[in-house]
Amino acid sequence: MSSGADTIDPPTAEDTRPKTILIVDDSLDTAMPMARMLSHFGHRGMYVTSGEAALEFVSKQLPDLMLLDVMMPGIDGMEVLRTLRSDPRTANLPVVLFSAISDPEYKAHALRKGATDFWVKASVDFDELRFRIERLLENGD
Repeated sequence: MSSGADTIDPPTAEDTRPKTILIVDDSLDTAMPMARMLSHFGHRGMYVTSGEAALEFVSKQLPDLMLLDVMMPGIDGMEVLRTLRSDPRTANLPVVLFSAISDPEYKAHALRKGATDFWVKASVDFDELRFRIERLLENGD
């Protein structure tokens, strides 16, 4: 007999596993602290230091979210994004571009090219970063 109350399904193993977030930045001064911060949030913060390494990583393991620096030597962030969006396996991977570039036209360009979001490095604080990451991961499920 039902009491009319809604039931809530228990979380599945998929819901409770730590999310893998790949940070792609040629600066270890950015990538390492960000990975530590993500671990503090309960996620698996992984990092690579080049666009080439990012593409190699996703060919072996698909992260739940990618935080991708725009300006890197070799394959830059926009080229990594283009490659990801052209592959059916990674076309829907949430990818946040982040950069020191604060030009609104560049941000709009990145979003039109398929970035899930665009963050200006200097303007995102700890609490905002946590909120944005959690929101992106919720929307990706």
